[in-house]
Order: sequence, then C-alpha cells, then structure tokens
Amino acid sequence: MSPVHQTIASAFVTVAIYGGFAVGYAAMSIARKFWLIPVWALLQSVAFTLVANIFHAGIIEGRRELEHQLVALGVCAILAIVVGYITFIIFVRREGARYFRIQTEMELAHEIHRSLVPAFERKLAGYEIFGTSIPSGEVGGDLVDIAESSREWVSYIADVSGHGVASGVLMAMFKTSIRSGLGSSSSPGELLEGVHRTLYPLKMPNMFVTVGVLQFRLGSTSVSYSLAGHPALMRYCSQQRMIVEYPSQNLPLGILPEQRFAANRLECDAGDVLLLLTDGFSEVFDANGAELGLEPIKGVFLETAADRPLSEIFERLRSLSLSFGKQDDDQTILLVRCTGEHTSAAI
Repeated sequence: MSPVHQTIASAFVTVAIYGGFAVGYAAMSIARKFWLIPVWALLQSVAFTLVANIFHAGIIEGRRELEHQLVALGVCAILAIVVGYITFIIFVRREGARYFRIQTEMELAHEIHRSLVPAFERKLAGYEIFGTSIPSGEVGGDLVDIAESSREWVSYIADVSGHGVASGVLMAMFKTSIRSGLGSSSSPGELLEGVHRTLYPLKMPNMFVTVGVLQFRLGSTSVSYSLAGHPALMRYCSQQRMIVEYPSQNLPLGILPEQRFAANRLECDAGDVLLLLTDGFSEVFDANGAELGLEPIKGVFLETAADRPLSEIFERLRSLSLSFGKQDDDQTILLVRCTGEHTSAAI
C-alpha cells in the first residue's frame, strides 16, 4: 500500500526481510530467549535502512503507475496467502495423521500394560497381599506381580530404568522370564540369576532393572527375599511397633554380563506387614526442589500398618506423595500382611 516506487528486486528483498525476521521472532520465543528480541528488532531496522539506501526508492507521482503497482503487489500478496494456506493445510493433515497413528499405538500399549500389570488383592495361606502400579505416563516401566506354584508363591516388584515403550517391552519380558523360572529355583537369588541370563543379551546396553522378590512357602512363617538395587524392604513389626529395614544385597539386574544374587530369610509374626515400593513414591519434589524422601513414608506406614486394610495403606502413602509434589515417575507398591492363619492350602 506504500506509494514508494518498488522494483521486482526491492519487493523481493522487502518480503524476505519481513518474513525472515518474523521467523526469527518466533524462533526466539519458542527457545525462550526473549533477551535477543530487542537485538533482533534493531537488526531489522538496520536492514530496512540499508535497503532504502541501496534502492533509492522515490514517491510515485503518476496515479496510473501507482494503481498498476498496487494491483501487481496485491495479486502477489493474494497468491502468497493462498500458497501459504495450502501449505499449512498439508502440514496439519500430515501431522494430524502422524499424531493419531502415534496416539492409537500409545493407547494400544497402555491397554497391554494394564493387562500385564493389573492391581491385585489376594488372600493366601496365612497372608494378605496387595499390589498395584500407577504409571506416570501411558506406558509404565514398573511391575508388580504374584505367581504361585505347587508349594510356594512368589510376589515381586520391579522398576525398569527409563520410561515409555522401551521400558514397557523390557518389563513384559521380565515378567515372562520370572514366571518361566518359577518352580525351578530354590531361592529368590537363583530365580533372579536365571532371569538375568535370559534378559541380558536382549536388552539395550543402558537399561537395567531394580527388583525386590519375596518367596513364601505354604504353612511357613519364613520369608525368603532378594533385593537387586531396589529400595529397602520395610517390615512393620507388630510386637515392637517399629519399622525394620532390610537393604538391598545386590546390584540391579542387567548391570554386568555375569551376576550372582544373594538371598536372605526373615521370620514374620502375626500382624507384621512387609512393604516394597518403587522410588516414584519417595523421589517427589516440591516447588522449592526439596525431595520427599523415605522418612515421611516410614512415618505413615508406622501409623497405618497395625490395623488398616492394605489398600488403605497404599492410598495414604500415595496421598502423602501427591500432596508433596507432582508424580514424575511410576508409583508401584507391594504390601504383604502376615495373618498367622497358616495352613497347608490356599484359602
């Protein structure tokens, strides 16, 4: 709309300056480098000054010549808008198709994850068991499970490093390996050794799994356990009304080509409660960057373990974590209460 005389070269240079600097403003805003915007605006002013000096454009005096220039520039502007709109529609359609394809795959992966890691609440001979996993995204890398054989049952919790589909795939492989090895191992340590030999050649080099395994034999109050890089096993002792911690004895599964896994044994009294959880509960941060840690979790566990249902203990622990900060990692828990009603068969 300017009455200044424009040549083809000056018009293209002017459009290039406007478009180029507009892209620059957008890029700085996306990169959140707002301090560069005044510098960019100064450079734009310098660019226009140089163009004015180079082309020495003057005012158009003839009405007909001005009309011809405005019509030509107007037609070019309309064509540019049409081309830009068509390009935008093509971009939106391609990105939309890609988004819905990815979204469909993520929903399928989420459903697979839900089928692989269902929440459970069971009663077996002398024990009550509760386990659940709340992923931080569509697909989690945590796992909690319970598996039975003829004279024993094993419950375990696992945390695969990383997030997303890759962790979910390794988690599914881990569950399959655990269940395949059940019954052929005399201790949780031997069970983990077999799983490690199976998974190590198949996993990506930077991935590993922290695991906590509890092994129970029907009719016995003795519990065998093995922790591989996992947060400590916590036990509420009903007689002393205190929390006892059993630290990890092993490196996480998948760290070294050859690994051995130690196992230990503890005796449970009626009313004792065992707790295994992933670090998604404790590694929660408030607005100031402070970490929740395990001490508040142990406090709530001590308050609720004596007489609360296992599902309520979980809800209290999760509420504590969520009230402190945002959930950034999967939150998975395994709770086992010794009821003292040991028989030779499952209830």
